[in-house]
Amino acid sequence: MTQETHLSELEEEMAQAVAAEDFETASVLRGQIDQIRRDLRVMEQPGASAPQAAYFKHREAQKPGPP
Repeated sequence: MTQETHLSELEEEMAQAVAAEDFETASVLRGQIDQIRRDLRVMEQPGASAPQAAYFKHREAQKPGPP
């Protein structure tokens, strides 16, 4: 699953939580979405071979794929 697909799924879950007035869950999902977006921005910056970007790229490569 790509980061963009994962983001779309999280955004849909967040919208459903808001519609159900489950604001605690929506808040947690919003935090996850924000973190993924920050990670993506770091990896896409010029000079993305810097240590911080390398960490995120390594972490992404270590994630297990879909079953």
